[in-house]
Amino acid sequence: MKLKLRDFIIVGSVLFLGFLAYSNFQNRPQKWQATNCYKNIQYQLTKDGKKGKRYRWKLQFKNNYNRLITFNYGVTEDENGYLTSQRKTLQAHETCEPVEIYTDKKEFYVLVDRLSFQVNGQPTEPCDAE
Repeated sequence: MKLKLRDFIIVGSVLFLGFLAYSNFQNRPQKWQATNCYKNIQYQLTKDGKKGKRYRWKLQFKNNYNRLITFNYGVTEDENGYLTSQRKTLQAHETCEPVEIYTDKKEFYVLVDRLSFQVNGQPTEPCDAE
Protein backbone atom coordinates (compact mmCIF):
# COMPACT_ATOMS: atom_id res chain seq x y z
CA MET A 1 0.00 0.00 0.00
CA LYS A 2 1.45 3.36 -0.99
CA LEU A 3 1.28 6.29 1.37
CA LYS A 4 0.17 9.44 -0.27
CA LEU A 5 1.90 12.72 0.51
CA ARG A 6 -1.23 13.89 2.32
CA ASP A 7 -1.20 10.83 4.61
CA PHE A 8 2.50 11.33 5.33
CA ILE A 9 1.89 14.97 6.27
CA ILE A 10 -1.03 14.04 8.56
CA VAL A 11 0.95 11.32 10.37
CA GLY A 12 3.98 13.61 10.69
CA SER A 13 1.82 16.43 12.06
CA VAL A 14 0.21 14.19 14.66
CA LEU A 15 3.60 12.93 15.84
CA PHE A 16 5.02 16.46 15.97
CA LEU A 17 2.04 17.78 17.98
CA GLY A 18 2.35 14.84 20.36
CA PHE A 19 6.01 15.65 20.92
CA LEU A 20 5.17 19.31 21.61
CA ALA A 21 2.44 18.37 24.07
CA TYR A 22 4.80 15.99 25.92
CA SER A 23 7.62 18.53 26.13
CA ASN A 24 5.24 21.23 27.40
CA PHE A 25 3.87 18.81 29.99
CA GLN A 26 7.39 18.18 31.31
CA ASN A 27 8.04 21.91 31.78
CA ARG A 28 4.75 22.83 33.45
CA PRO A 29 4.99 24.53 36.84
CA GLN A 30 4.49 22.33 39.84
CA LYS A 31 1.61 23.08 42.19
CA TRP A 32 2.14 25.72 44.87
CA GLN A 33 3.66 24.18 48.00
CA ALA A 34 3.95 25.52 51.53
CA THR A 35 7.52 26.22 52.60
CA ASN A 36 9.34 24.20 55.24
CA CYS A 37 8.64 26.75 57.95
CA TYR A 38 5.69 29.01 57.11
CA LYS A 39 2.41 27.75 55.63
CA ASN A 40 1.47 31.20 54.26
CA ILE A 41 4.61 31.49 52.16
CA GLN A 42 4.32 29.18 49.18
CA TYR A 43 6.70 28.39 46.36
CA GLN A 44 6.43 26.96 42.87
CA LEU A 45 9.13 25.38 40.71
CA THR A 46 9.21 25.14 36.93
CA LYS A 47 11.79 22.97 35.20
CA ASP A 48 13.60 25.10 32.62
CA GLY A 49 15.89 22.62 30.86
CA LYS A 50 19.60 22.18 31.46
CA LYS A 51 22.67 24.32 31.13
CA GLY A 52 25.58 21.99 30.59
CA LYS A 53 25.21 19.25 33.20
CA ARG A 54 23.22 21.40 35.62
CA TYR A 55 19.43 21.60 35.87
CA ARG A 56 17.87 25.05 35.46
CA TRP A 57 14.70 25.95 37.38
CA LYS A 58 12.40 28.94 37.81
CA LEU A 59 11.46 29.52 41.46
CA GLN A 60 8.57 31.76 42.51
CA PHE A 61 7.27 32.70 45.95
CA LYS A 62 3.75 33.75 46.89
CA ASN A 63 2.82 35.73 50.01
CA ASN A 64 -0.53 34.57 51.42
CA TYR A 65 -0.31 36.91 54.42
CA ASN A 66 -2.45 40.05 54.56
CA ARG A 67 0.61 42.25 55.01
CA LEU A 68 4.15 42.87 53.79
CA ILE A 69 6.72 40.20 54.58
CA THR A 70 10.48 39.78 54.32
CA PHE A 71 12.18 36.41 54.56
CA ASN A 72 15.40 34.56 53.78
CA TYR A 73 15.51 31.67 51.33
CA GLY A 74 18.02 29.23 49.93
CA VAL A 75 18.30 26.03 47.91
CA THR A 76 20.28 22.96 48.94
CA GLU A 77 20.77 19.43 47.61
CA ASP A 78 21.93 18.22 51.03
CA GLU A 79 19.04 17.47 53.39
CA ASN A 80 21.26 18.39 56.34
CA GLY A 81 22.45 21.63 54.77
CA TYR A 82 20.55 24.65 55.99
CA LEU A 83 21.86 27.94 54.67
CA THR A 84 19.50 30.69 53.54
CA SER A 85 21.57 33.36 51.86
CA GLN A 86 19.00 35.28 49.77
CA ARG A 87 16.44 37.84 50.97
CA LYS A 88 12.99 38.49 49.52
CA THR A 89 10.35 41.16 50.26
CA LEU A 90 6.76 40.68 49.12
CA GLN A 91 3.66 42.82 49.54
CA ALA A 92 0.42 41.27 50.82
CA HIS A 93 -0.77 38.54 48.42
CA GLU A 94 2.04 39.28 45.97
CA THR A 95 3.68 36.65 43.76
CA CYS A 96 7.28 37.43 42.86
CA GLU A 97 8.83 37.23 39.42
CA PRO A 98 10.59 33.90 38.77
CA VAL A 99 14.14 33.56 40.08
CA GLU A 100 16.48 31.36 38.03
CA ILE A 101 18.31 28.68 40.05
CA TYR A 102 20.67 25.84 39.10
CA THR A 103 21.10 22.43 40.72
CA ASP A 104 23.27 19.38 40.09
CA LYS A 105 20.41 17.01 40.95
CA LYS A 106 16.70 16.86 40.21
CA GLU A 107 15.98 16.47 43.93
CA PHE A 108 16.70 19.45 46.16
CA TYR A 109 15.21 21.48 49.01
CA VAL A 110 13.86 25.03 49.06
CA LEU A 111 14.43 26.52 52.51
CA VAL A 112 12.76 29.58 54.03
CA ASP A 113 13.38 31.20 57.42
CA ARG A 114 13.67 34.53 59.27
CA LEU A 115 10.18 35.78 58.39
CA SER A 116 9.48 39.33 59.47
CA PHE A 117 6.55 41.66 58.98
CA GLN A 118 8.92 44.63 58.92
CA VAL A 119 11.03 45.88 56.00
CA ASN A 120 14.14 45.93 58.18
CA GLY A 121 13.68 42.21 59.00
CA GLN A 122 13.28 42.63 62.76
CA PRO A 123 11.76 41.04 64.74
CA THR A 124 11.62 37.60 63.17
CA GLU A 125 8.73 35.18 63.57
CA PRO A 126 9.19 31.55 64.73
CA CYS A 127 8.25 28.71 62.38
CA ASP A 128 4.60 27.71 62.35
CA ALA A 129 3.73 24.96 64.82
CA GLU A 130 3.17 21.61 63.16
